[in-house]
This record gives sequence, C-alpha cells and structure tokens, in this order.
Amino acid sequence: MKGIEQLVKFNFSLLEMKEEQKAFVSALKLITEGKEYLAIEGLKNLYGESHNLSLQSSCAKILFELYFTKSDWKQLEALGLLDDPNVDQTNRFIAKACSQSEQTTFSFLNDSVCIPMKLSSSGSPTIDVMINGNKICFWLDTGAGMTVISNALAKECDITILKDEVLEVGNSSNQHFSTDLAIINSIVIQDLTILNQPTLVLADDLLMIQNPKTEEIMKIDGIIGWDIIQHVFLEIDYGRKHIVIQKPKRKEEGQNNLFFCGYPIISVKGKNQVPLYFGLDTGANKTHYGQPLLSKIENLKQEKSMILSGGIGDVNERELDRIESLVIYLNENQSIHLLKVREMLTDLAAFFKLDGVFGSDIAKDGGMVIDYTNKKFELVLG
Repeated sequence: MKGIEQLVKFNFSLLEMKEEQKAFVSALKLITEGKEYLAIEGLKNLYGESHNLSLQSSCAKILFELYFTKSDWKQLEALGLLDDPNVDQTNRFIAKACSQSEQTTFSFLNDSVCIPMKLSSSGSPTIDVMINGNKICFWLDTGAGMTVISNALAKECDITILKDEVLEVGNSSNQHFSTDLAIINSIVIQDLTILNQPTLVLADDLLMIQNPKTEEIMKIDGIIGWDIIQHVFLEIDYGRKHIVIQKPKRKEEGQNNLFFCGYPIISVKGKNQVPLYFGLDTGANKTHYGQPLLSKIENLKQEKSMILSGGIGDVNERELDRIESLVIYLNENQSIHLLKVREMLTDLAAFFKLDGVFGSDIAKDGGMVIDYTNKKFELVLG
C-alpha cells in the first residue's frame, strides 16, 4: 500500500490518496484519538470490500487486536478473522478457545481497594492476589498483553491447561517461546473478584530470570497483564508503595491521551511540540526509544554502551545505542526529563512503529494513573 512507511510512523498527511486510503487513514486517526469504536466500522468495511491485499492484511491485524482486547469473540468469528492467515496463529487459537469458555467477569464488593505494593528487582510493581484460593505474588505489567502464570503455579493452584495445540508467544527481544493456555477460575484482589480469566502458561525456567552480572535470580509466579488492567481504574503510587484499584466510571468526553492498538499507547509531544507516540510498560524499569523518534527530533546525542536488557526468557548484556538526554511533554504543564534512554529491541504495537516505550522510571518519585475506560493516562507528582 502506497505510503505505508509513513502511516506506520503516525504520519497521516499523505498528499495523494485514493478513497480506500482516505478511509483507512481516517480509521487510524480515530484509533489515536481513543475512538476505536468508530474506527472499527471503517476498518470492517475496508476489510470486507477492498481488493488491495496489503490494505486487507492491515485491516485484519488491527481489527483482530481491537476485538481481541474487548473479548468480542463473536465479532471475530462473524468477520472470519479467526481463520484469516494474516492474523497470528497463536492469537487466533486463543480467541477460538476463549469463545468456547465462560465469559470473564469483574465484580467489586467496594468501589475502591488499596493494596500494599513491592517492587521487583527489575522495578515492576508486584501485589499479592488470591488464585483459586492460594495467595500468590503477581507482577502488574501493562506491557504483557495477557495474564501469565508459571507451569508450577498452574499445578499448585489446580489450574487445568488446555492442550489442544502448540502455541508460541514473543518477548521484548523478539524471541519466541512455547506456551499453553488455561482458564483461572478466580482471581481475588481484596474486594475485586475476577472469574474465568484466560491466562498463558509458561515453562518455569522462562520465568526464572537471572542477572548475568550478579547471578541473582528473579522468580516470577504470575503477571497481571493488560487484559485485566484495561478493565479497572489503576493508580500505581511508587512513592507510597501502594496500588489503588477502582471500579471504572465513564466520564464526560475529555481530551484523550491513551489508546490501544496491540499495545497501550500514550500520545505525547517532543521538542517543538512534534507529536510522539510512546507505549506503556510498567514491567520495564527504564524507558526505551524507537527508531522513528530519530527522524522526528533533531540533534539527539547518541552513544553505544553495553546494557543489560531483554525480557522473559532472555536477559543479556547487549551493545545498544542510547540517547543521552530526552525531554517529553505529557501535556502543556508537565514534562518528563529522561537520561540515557536505550533503544527498543523489537516493535511492540500492531501496525504502528512506536517512538518509544515508557517504563516505570517516569513515575519513580510519584505515581501514575491508568484509566483506560476514559482513555486517560496521568503522572502524579511525588
């Protein structure tokens, strides 16, 4: 598709476009404005009517991600996306399996819960949850698309694994690992109860992350991913070391700065108010930059350095580029000053190429609020 290299970098100002391209660009804009419910209609029409294979493929991938995150299995089936080879095979299997299981439900005894939080050695917030009646420490990780548990935890908590097909998932360093799928009967976080929650099940060794320098081993029993976080109002207070989870309340439409396209993405600005788009990964202790950023902001000083980096199943020292200093504007009154920002190892969003991914370092002296119901992200000063 003509101009695709510009569209993936959020440059929607193409001078010459056919009607189909205009409709596609309009849908992309709506997604970045947090209006995916309107974008879906345009993408559905293009997917069903376009004879442009590249455009069809892009529509399929984006539609799948938007419906998948809503757990709208019926629409995925009705559109034929469960059998579309343009969509990742593992994701299609997960959707098919979930469509045959009971719907996930969220129920609050009280509208708000406040939970003590600890930070993992990698900087990820962790909280205690009850899994099928067993007390377990879980990470809170917006960068994980789905909830994850270890194979050992599945056995400990009597979680039945669905053994129909061999599945693969990727990590932040673009490696792929085998996984299983299961349904957790109940997750209880104080007064919040989640029933019938789908989860990926990874081999125990993949969730035992060793620091190659210190040989310290970090064991992960489970991860609460975006599939849960998107359904609650979440405040992570790094200063006071606690988490607040509230029942989300829809507000009158305001200015959105948070949207989803295979990954949670925040609209921000850089030098000279140039629009930028950064993913959000609370499981990462450091912010990363993407290659598109270098063409949008001039005179960024770069240097190479050996940096400990990677994700689940792959943490190693790598020679990476990093930017000495970077200023990002969350809004006209709030800026984020970052030092030694390392490069990303892989693309994370669907279709789009991000300018970077925010880690927990942007809120280390205060907190952050994630309100996906109202498409809003906020930084709270310490």
